[in-house]
Amino acid sequence: MDSKLQVKRIASLALLAALFIPILIGPPPAAAQTPEPLKIGFSYSHGEYKAGIAPLDNLLSANLTRLGYETVWAKGGINSTFLSDLDGLVLTSIYGATSGYLQAERDAIAAWFATGNKFIWVAYDSDYHGGANDGQFINDNMTAILEAVKSHVYGEPTAVQDPISNCAAAYRPVANGTSTNAFVASIVHNVTKVLMHGPTLLYGSNSANPGENVAPVALETVNIPNVYPLLYYGGNATIVDSDTLNPYAHTAGAKGAFVAMTIEINAGSSGNGVIVVSGASPYGDYQPMYSHQYYGVTLDGYYLVLQTIDFGLKYATNPPVDMTLLYVGIGVGAVVVIVIIVALMKKK
Repeated sequence: MDSKLQVKRIASLALLAALFIPILIGPPPAAAQTPEPLKIGFSYSHGEYKAGIAPLDNLLSANLTRLGYETVWAKGGINSTFLSDLDGLVLTSIYGATSGYLQAERDAIAAWFATGNKFIWVAYDSDYHGGANDGQFINDNMTAILEAVKSHVYGEPTAVQDPISNCAAAYRPVANGTSTNAFVASIVHNVTKVLMHGPTLLYGSNSANPGENVAPVALETVNIPNVYPLLYYGGNATIVDSDTLNPYAHTAGAKGAFVAMTIEINAGSSGNGVIVVSGASPYGDYQPMYSHQYYGVTLDGYYLVLQTIDFGLKYATNPPVDMTLLYVGIGVGAVVVIVIIVALMKKK
């Protein structure tokens, strides 16, 4: 057989083999089937329900249903049965000093999130509860849940007011800044004014073992891997502390565009969860972030709430494929082709 023809044939076979290597080392194709709708739960078990706000909560639920999700509302506490088939969980700030989460509820949430590919949103409120020594019952409860799922972001034990960007009162600030990071562009699309009723700001726990006041950092100036600020207060936002506990990573009286909301990916002990933290409530409460108008101010926080849940659920349950093996396979295949061709050329 002509040696040149033999070289061409062998080279062609080697090239085909190299091209099929990535397929052979990759995962088998999934069987075609109709997927079940992703399911997200909301808590109504800790004082979150308000009759006057229920229509807004119902609208949120209806719009999530239109997006293809199933929503359920817990009215008798959070337990493993309620969580068993959930892909996501949204917990707005509690209402009432006696409405806190039981240890069993926190343990159930932690165990559920640790199974992996879960989305959770935990919301805070300010430290203003009527008296300087009334305690941090909202902050304490929400922080305990975030510690249980190993979050790197927490709410400051303080309050934020804005004398300029607000809904008829400084304690009802309107957050009007969003991230310019392309990764979260779909979350903040069309978001310009979000009501943060009686809120706090956020800080980061820059540690491999994160927790309350563990290596606290200001997220306005310090980046934590996998943590993305989404929403910022206006430049006139001011920290107004209402009790004897000072902020951890900020200073009472400070003014600026503080971080109001974040998303963390690759989160939790599983390394593939998604955690959202906000300084105010997305649903329920006195008036949620989902509001479209308040005291004559037109708002668009509903975009942020819907787009955050949509992104978070999809990212948690279907994270980007790790292309490392594919690239390695292609590289190995290319090397094989080159080695074979060089070897054959030397025999000529």
